Amino acid sequence: MSKMQLAAAGQKKSAKGSGANKAYNTLRDWIVSLEMPPGEDIDEQALGEELGISRTPLREAMIRLAAEGLISLLPNRGARVASMGISQLQEHLEALELAQRAATRLAAVRRTNADIERIEQLVLAFEDAHANGDVSGMIDRNWELHIAIGNACGNRVLAKIYTNLLTENIRVARIAMSYESFPSAEARHSHLENILREHREMLDAIKQQDADRAEELAHSHTGLARKRVTEYISHSAVSDVSISPRTINPLVKELSNV
Repeated sequence: MSKMQLAAAGQKKSAKGSGANKAYNTLRDWIVSLEMPPGEDIDEQALGEELGISRTPLREAMIRLAAEGLISLLPNRGARVASMGISQLQEHLEALELAQRAATRLAAVRRTNADIERIEQLVLAFEDAHANGDVSGMIDRNWELHIAIGNACGNRVLAKIYTNLLTENIRVARIAMSYESFPSAEARHSHLENILREHREMLDAIKQQDADRAEELAHSHTGLARKRVTEYISHSAVSDVSISPRTINPLVKELSNV
């Protein structure tokens, strides 16, 4: 192959990758913001036309999102936004708690100075996003913070599992931090203050290599998410079991018992 042909192939590959990245970032934003609600079917042709990309990069993006648990690919039936019914939330939060406790405990034992620096940077970045009222920034920095803790655990298998669960949890984080999902400004302020405090305390426990305290805080941190989702469901209107403004009230009891 000539240099000219190699250059053309490289440009084609770059353009293809750019389209896939555009589709991935756009779809991820829509799913995380709940603009594309759980369980919604995805019209690939219409979506490709809206984004101005072909089917191939769009499928690449959806495969990536499926690997992260945000999209379900259905054999011979296309794709849909991953659902988040009550039973799925129960299983998700249970698995997240176990992984979070294990990863945070090991991080306290095995962290390096570089890990501490990265975790502290992200604690501060989350606080900056909070101070600026940046909900999307808080969600992203929270995700990065806990991934940094997972990376500090010294176990690549556990870190990968934890990362996948954290990515699936982004929609739950949206409920835990957005203005519209709280019954009052006071309730939101109290919830976020607890998150801010626990971030600081986890950082301190990891710095001090206090594994028991780090695990205790990781357990409490998942409890904040469970409590917030439970409260959200209890204040929502009734007609669906997924995380949306139509969640069934009586099913809140199931989540409370996790």
